[in-house]
Amino acid sequence: MTVITNVEALVLDGRVEYGKRLDDGEMAGPRYASLIKVSTDAGITGYADVDSHPWIVQALVNAPTQIPEFCAGLRDAVVGQSVWNRTALWERMYRHSWYHGRRGPALHAMSGIDLAVWDIAGRLAGRPIHDLLGGARRDRVLAYASTLFRETPEEMRKAARSYLDRGFRAIKFGWGAWGADPARDRSLLAAVRDEVGPDVHLMVDGHLPGDLSAVRRILDGLAEFGLQWVEEPLPADRPGDLAALGRTTNVRVATGEQLGGVGEFEELLATEGVSVVQPDLSRCGGFTAIQTIAPLALARGALVVPHAWTSQLLTAASLHVNAWLPGPVFQEYNASSAPLASTLATGLELVDGHVLLPPGPGLGITVDENVVEAHRIL
Repeated sequence: MTVITNVEALVLDGRVEYGKRLDDGEMAGPRYASLIKVSTDAGITGYADVDSHPWIVQALVNAPTQIPEFCAGLRDAVVGQSVWNRTALWERMYRHSWYHGRRGPALHAMSGIDLAVWDIAGRLAGRPIHDLLGGARRDRVLAYASTLFRETPEEMRKAARSYLDRGFRAIKFGWGAWGADPARDRSLLAAVRDEVGPDVHLMVDGHLPGDLSAVRRILDGLAEFGLQWVEEPLPADRPGDLAALGRTTNVRVATGEQLGGVGEFEELLATEGVSVVQPDLSRCGGFTAIQTIAPLALARGALVVPHAWTSQLLTAASLHVNAWLPGPVFQEYNASSAPLASTLATGLELVDGHVLLPPGPGLGITVDENVVEAHRIL
């Protein structure tokens, strides 16, 4: 039996501010990163990056016991536990967080530990994670370049062309200049569609202004651009309104990246309308939770597209889920060249617009320890 000997929540500093334009024209993502490190008595270490507030995640992992097994730090919950009893381990973490968690950052910290433990179990078994989930249906997944909106139509054209040159056949622009002026939004999208032609998949991400009726009119006006989906045109904590939009517009509505645990997805899917569900493995509960969340969404007729916009470590985790899911599938691929997004882990290969499933055990990729140490501040 392999047991967990330690859990660490590291804080990394990429030293590039969010949204800053990089030398290659890309836009930087979050400056800081939350990295979970799980150690075992077998000498195998697992990592996961968590798309949450790094200092809060660290506090949830390191917190001392307040009330045994009801209000305690996650390290106390998992040290000494077997990596093979992953469902029981998840339930134990959840129980230890009853008084301060159940949703939000506690679920995020749990998710990171869960992802790292699955990686360890896969490497111990000599099997990739998609095997542990139930097997792969494909060996590659269509990737979409995930990036921020630029300020002008000319900049949008240039960015779109750069992704085509890199081999992408799908692009998602989000936030940045989007959402303040519907007329400007249309001009930005029109420039991209004209540049890439009709066969490239386009997606949009970001809140839209106005009440429900106003947002519905905006979405109807975007239908001509042939979008795969519009992601969170309203805040995620308005699931009923998001579903209503999906039922009454010609554009598919996507959401789910901010949700944690099965219960929030059940709430989202209680009424039909959301047709693209986007669980973030580092927030929703990890691989253990996705085994319930994905079938729940698929049973409602929704497309499941895992959200993955931190580093290639999370990209790889999502890739294994995409390999296991029935089609069609899309792999979010952070196009930023910021240090932590692009260099924290190695082993993923982009070929002809698809990310290849790595052949090795566990996640099948390698965390660069030198990058971790160079950027670690806590």
